[in-house]
Amino acid sequence: EKHFPVAIKSITKKSLAKSQSLLGKEIKILRELSALHHENVVTLLACTEKDHNVYLVMEYCNGGDLADYLAVKGTLSEDTIRLFLCQLASAMKALYAVGVVHRDLKPQNILLSHGCGKHLPVPSKITLKIADFGFARFLQDGNMAATLCGSPMYMAPEVIMSLQYDAKADLWSLGTIVFQCLTGKAPFQAQTPQELKMFYEKNANLAPKIPPGTSKELTDLLMGLLRRNAKERMNFDTFFNHAFLQRQTTPQNNEIPQSSAAGSQTTPGKVTSPHQKTAMSPQQQQQLLLRHQQHQNQLQQQQLQQQQQQQQQHQQQQQLLLQKQQLQQQQEQQKQQTLENNNVPLEIDDSVATIASANNTSNSSQDNSDDFVLVPSNLPVDPCSGNYDKSKPTRVPQTASNA
Repeated sequence: EKHFPVAIKSITKKSLAKSQSLLGKEIKILRELSALHHENVVTLLACTEKDHNVYLVMEYCNGGDLADYLAVKGTLSEDTIRLFLCQLASAMKALYAVGVVHRDLKPQNILLSHGCGKHLPVPSKITLKIADFGFARFLQDGNMAATLCGSPMYMAPEVIMSLQYDAKADLWSLGTIVFQCLTGKAPFQAQTPQELKMFYEKNANLAPKIPPGTSKELTDLLMGLLRRNAKERMNFDTFFNHAFLQRQTTPQNNEIPQSSAAGSQTTPGKVTSPHQKTAMSPQQQQQLLLRHQQHQNQLQQQQLQQQQQQQQQHQQQQQLLLQKQQLQQQQEQQKQQTLENNNVPLEIDDSVATIASANNTSNSSQDNSDDFVLVPSNLPVDPCSGNYDKSKPTRVPQTASNA
């Protein structure tokens, strides 16, 4: 019994509340395309449903995606572009034959597969596969669509401007990918999708800036694919038979011409991938899903343990904070107690002081005043004026008579 790696796409049923119809369309399209056994289209091996999840078992591609490849390489030679584009054209021919529009072609959705392990092989050893049909739909020749979907940088002008569009929208996206392979950037860029939409609306006759030194065939291909007006854009038959794709690749850096490589990668319907030669039995599917579920359970347990540890740490921090607050309160209470112990109580003797008016209202020539002074209660009284005699501050003993 032969085993091979697979990729499992796990989708929670909670997330399907608003996109269940999209998933149903994706599965239907994948099953129809997988029945073609085309080596440049990712294969759906199995689809099953459990209590809380839906699982799509796909063939595994070990080379990452084209975006990763471009991040390493920067730009590609015309020969490498031709090798890759021939494979993509073959896949597009299969999609076009069954009336499928991908609607989200971009480097991230083009997977790479090879048999060279972790080492990056020469381009002729790489197989490209179109993947991620989440936005794909059946659109027969002559029909139009108007749904806004895809990635703005690779989205056709008619799509981003919310106009009706057909399968030619995929050709624009393909032209954008080819331009990025050649130059390292998209042909038309903006900071936001809204800015890109406004750019397309204001420039009806825009054209990509082809780098000097680009071959006549590739220049013609890009100018034909990147037509803003879909009616003027290159059609599929012209694309499939374009001179750039028909020109023989020159071997460079030990590359093998695709036409002479064992098992041509551009022959529609020809199976060379071992992943597509082997069908999974129901028992294998159940075992595979069981292992996947066990792995998911382990991840959930790890996440639960991490959450518990975080909660314990939070509780410990709260306890430390509470202890600190209690300690501060105790210290404040001790300070207050110390202050109270050090204070001497003030005893007031009624015979020592009394409040008297600072100015006598009947004898003073000054204005009335509300000022008061604290004077001893036993000051001698001037017998003439009746006021206190301030010239005699000596305290009279309380045993003396006040008469």
